[in-house]
Amino acid sequence: MSRRLRGMLVVLGVLLGVLGPVSAAGARPVSAAAPAGISCPVGSQVGTYTPGLTYEPRDVAFQASGNVSGCVDLSGNGISGASFSATGHGTASCLAGSVSNTATYHWSNGQTSTVTGTGAINLKPNGVTVLVLTGTVTSGLFTGATVVQTKVLLNSELTACASPGGLTSVGGPISLTVAL
Repeated sequence: MSRRLRGMLVVLGVLLGVLGPVSAAGARPVSAAAPAGISCPVGSQVGTYTPGLTYEPRDVAFQASGNVSGCVDLSGNGISGASFSATGHGTASCLAGSVSNTATYHWSNGQTSTVTGTGAINLKPNGVTVLVLTGTVTSGLFTGATVVQTKVLLNSELTACASPGGLTSVGGPISLTVAL
């Protein structure tokens, strides 16, 4: 099995582990009686870091935007997708980090949600970074709900982390879960 295929299987395993049989609200098993929610398995994001990420942890700010689609909406709100924008900051490097963020989701039904939360960054094989953001809807549709966004960000500039300017932009597939 090639290194690249093995790396992608690891990422898939991480995603399945994150989105598997544990609710986004914590370690409670999901059951047939679980509250309704939304799952959007298809999406993409682009984002920038200022200053760029290097191998040494440092304070960074980031901005991101993207969209999700293919949503399964058990909430009864008729949601099929959303666009979003996010800003945040934290201590991060190309290897790991933790961030806080605020994101605004513009749902396909015309409503919005503002989410604040935290996230953990972990580098995976072949320059793939997995970022899991967990937050709470603080205003708008679904106020009080827990949101988990899993991002698989692909670093196409593998030498950027070793440069003085660092890695300044990434993009890749994402998924979104809202647990009501």
